[in-house]
Amino acid sequence: MLKTLQALFFPDQPATETTRETRLDAAVAILLMEVARADFDVAEDELDVIRHTLIDDFAMAPDTAEALVRHAAAEVDDSTGLFPFVRVLNEQLSPDQKGQVIETLWRVAYADAGKHHLEESIIRQIADLLYVPHSQFIRARVRAEESAG
Repeated sequence: MLKTLQALFFPDQPATETTRETRLDAAVAILLMEVARADFDVAEDELDVIRHTLIDDFAMAPDTAEALVRHAAAEVDDSTGLFPFVRVLNEQLSPDQKGQVIETLWRVAYADAGKHHLEESIIRQIADLLYVPHSQFIRARVRAEESAG
């Protein structure tokens, strides 16, 4: 689904530093990294979910995805808040697509053998900023939990 979005909003757009923060893929990567870092321990399994999301949903080459993961980690370190990244998603995604992003955030949280309460807190904040209804937030969590096993 997100492959289609990326093609619609950023056809053939190079990953330059000046455009990266307004790109959908970068905003998603940064929010995913926020969840991975919420519990102060970024597990390789969490990074794998982020990489695979970028590769699968945005049709990125593995080396490009890895570079964006590194950029997202640096951006989270320097970030003063979630709003600039959430704004990109609010401007470009439908309500259903926002729900899919929330489910992906949950997949990151469950990637390292279960969610931490700080991960849940950041996902809840992002869902509120994206205007995702609580029922959709819960359904996304349940789907991610079930797929995590």
